[in-house]
Amino acid sequence: MNTQDKTRMDKVTVELTFDEALALTGVRFGQDRQIGTAARQKIRAACQKTIDFSPADGVDYEQLN
Repeated sequence: MNTQDKTRMDKVTVELTFDEALALTGVRFGQDRQIGTAARQKIRAACQKTIDFSPADGVDYEQLN
């Protein structure tokens, strides 16, 4: 995504579990580290419907542990 673009004011709706929302605020779940990863995946998927991401902007979620 080009960082020189103007700020987008589009709204994106994402349905998260309570734990996923907490994980995005920085709360750590020691027993299940995949909660934050799942939340980020949901947000990225919703954004991809609106924004055309280049393959270079991809995130390898397998590496996020």
